[in-house]
Amino acid sequence: MSETSTAVDVPISIAKETIHQYGLGLLFAANIFGAGSVYILTEAGMVFGFGLLWVLPLALGVGLAMHEMSARLAAKNEPLMDYIADVIGDRAARPFAMGISFIMQFWSVANYALAGAALVYLTPLSNLYVGIIIAAGLGIALVELRVYSRVEGVIAALVLAIFGSYLVIVANLEPPMGAVASGFVPGIVNEFEYITMIIALLGTTVYYPNFFIQTSMNQEKDWDVVSRYRRDHTVGLAAVVLLSATVIVAAAIAVPDGDLTLTAPAEPLTDMIGPWVLGVFMLAVGAASFSSATGTLFAAGFMVPQSYGITTRFGDMHFRRTVHFLIALSVALAIPILAYTGFTPVSLALMMPAVNGVVGLPITALALYGAVHRYYDPSRAAQAVFLTAVVLMFLTSIFTAESLVRSIVQLV
Repeated sequence: MSETSTAVDVPISIAKETIHQYGLGLLFAANIFGAGSVYILTEAGMVFGFGLLWVLPLALGVGLAMHEMSARLAAKNEPLMDYIADVIGDRAARPFAMGISFIMQFWSVANYALAGAALVYLTPLSNLYVGIIIAAGLGIALVELRVYSRVEGVIAALVLAIFGSYLVIVANLEPPMGAVASGFVPGIVNEFEYITMIIALLGTTVYYPNFFIQTSMNQEKDWDVVSRYRRDHTVGLAAVVLLSATVIVAAAIAVPDGDLTLTAPAEPLTDMIGPWVLGVFMLAVGAASFSSATGTLFAAGFMVPQSYGITTRFGDMHFRRTVHFLIALSVALAIPILAYTGFTPVSLALMMPAVNGVVGLPITALALYGAVHRYYDPSRAAQAVFLTAVVLMFLTSIFTAESLVRSIVQLV
C-alpha cells in the first residue's frame, strides 16, 4: 500500500469510527429537528426574542433523563415495545403498535410536505405534490440502503450540513452576546402563550420515537454498557439544543413580519447578510424535513413487527415493509390535506408535532419508567429524576392537547 493511499485511509477510518460512536445520537438529532422545530423555534424568537433560550438547557436535562432510562433498556437488549406487549398482552399490543405508528407518521406528513416545498424552491420543479412524491421516494431509497451503517452515514452528513448552514447564518448576524446570555436566565411571564411556548419547546426536544429506536439497536451497535449509549445520545441532544439556540437567536435578531411563511424566517436576513441566505435556509429546512420524516418512521419499523413477537433488525424485510407503507401513507394523506383544507406545509409543520406527541409522549414516558423498574433497581435519586421527567411529559401532553384543539378548529 502506498503512502498516499494510507494517508487517505486514515481520515476515512477516523470518520467511520466517529460516526459509529455518535451516529445514533445524530439520528436522534435529525428526528427531533424537523420541519416543526424550525418554525416553532422561529416563532419563539419572533415573539419573545432571546427570552426563551433558558428552556433549551431544561429540555436537554429532561431529554437526558428520558434517554437514561432508554439507554438502560438498550444495554440489556430489551426493546421497549417488547415490554409494552408483555404488560398489556399480545392481543392489545398489535393495535397499540399500529395506532401509535399511525399517529407517528403524521410527523412525516408535515416533514415530507415541507421537504417537497423545499425541492420546489430549490429546483426547477413547480408542482408541490410532485415534490412531496420525490421526497418520499428518496426516503424509500434511503431505507433500501438496508445496512444501518450506510443509513447512519447519510443521516450524519445531513445533520452536519444543517448544523453548518445555521452556524453560517448566525455567525454573519454577529449576535449581541450579552443579550443572548441574558436569555439563558429563567424568567416568568404570566401569559398563556408564553407557557404554551415553553411546553412546545420541551415537547419538540423530547422526542418519543427515538426511545423505541434506541432500545431496539443493540444488535446494530453491539454495545452492552449504558455509558456507550449515554455518550452517544448526549452528543445528539446537545447538538439539537445548540442548533435550536441558533434558530431562536436568528429569529430574535431579524424578526419576520406577519405570519410565518415558507421563507419568512430567512427573508429579513437578506438585507443583513445577503440574498444567498434564502437558499442556504431552504437547503437546511429541506434536509431537516427529509431526515426527520424518514428517521422517525424507523421507530415504527421496529414497533410493529415486535408487537407480533418478531425479532426485528434494522433494514430487514419486516422493518422495510412497515417503513415503506408509512412513507406511502404519509404522501397519501399529505396531498389531500394540502389540497382540500386550509393547511399549508408550514401550518402542518407547526401543528403535526403536537398531533404526534400528545398521545405517544406520555405513554412512552410511563412505559420507560415501568420498564426500568422491571429490569433495574434504580436508586432513590434516579427514581426521583425519572419520575419528574415522566410528570413533565404528562403536563406537556395536557397543555399541548388544549392548544392543538383550538388550532385544528381554526384550520379545518
